[in-house]
Amino acid sequence: MRFMNKKGGEKLLSMWWFFVLIVIGGGIFMGVLIYYSVDINVNPVEADVLAERILDCISDNSNLNADIFNPNFDIFQKCNLNPNLFGKPSNYFINISIYEGNLSVFNMTRGDHSFQADCLIQEKVTANAFPKCSRKIDYFFYDNQTLKVVILAASNQQGKNG
Repeated sequence: MRFMNKKGGEKLLSMWWFFVLIVIGGGIFMGVLIYYSVDINVNPVEADVLAERILDCISDNSNLNADIFNPNFDIFQKCNLNPNLFGKPSNYFINISIYEGNLSVFNMTRGDHSFQADCLIQEKVTANAFPKCSRKIDYFFYDNQTLKVVILAASNQQGKNG
């Protein structure tokens, strides 16, 4: 019967209990703080996906789609893009340039035109507030000749933190 007096043991356990609560609470607090303080910028990936999507919809296998040279060609309908995202003001930009040798035979620009100059600056200087750009170059056959297609896509979509 010498184990009947447990008052000292209960005091010792309550100290450990508060220590465990503080460690778990601190771990949860630190985890939430780290999660919400991370700044993720998906603009380079978004610009790359946009450029690939444009490239895919203007080509038929290794041939250039002939519709692109039609004056009534609608890039938004053909590529299933929302034209409202490329209006004024816009967070997106696309430029399609087609060359025969060194001669430009086609050029189409949609979105915020200032992004094109920003993309050229971004190639030489690193800037955080500039749009992120993706340049895709591919060669296609059209009318028994090889054409160089250059797609420049940019995204400056600002995400929300938290």
